[in-house]
Amino acid sequence: MASLEVGTVGIKIVGREGGMICTVVKKLDKSFVMITGPKLVSGIKRRKCNIAHIEPTSYKLDISEDASDEQIIEAYKKAGIVSKFKLKLPSAGEMKNVKVKKAKEEPEKKESKKEK
Repeated sequence: MASLEVGTVGIKIVGREGGMICTVVKKLDKSFVMITGPKLVSGIKRRKCNIAHIEPTSYKLDISEDASDEQIIEAYKKAGIVSKFKLKLPSAGEMKNVKVKKAKEEPEKKESKKEK
């Protein structure tokens, strides 16, 4: 099996996300990697995944480790992955909604930690 490095584009072959496009964001150990779709593009949220559940493609994105979903979407555009796999790009409004949700969640998490 080919090694899965950061930026490798693959297809999930097992589970409810089987057949969907994903990208390796971080290598955790010899058996697991962190992947993302991103959720707005292919439906796969950022999660830990066994490398046996991913079939690597010949595509590799030029991204840094733990790259944000926005950076991955831009790399998809540059590499032509969007047209090759017929992915749906999120609208500007959808991207804005995700950023707003994250901004609202972060202060709540910080306040709950202070209370403990």
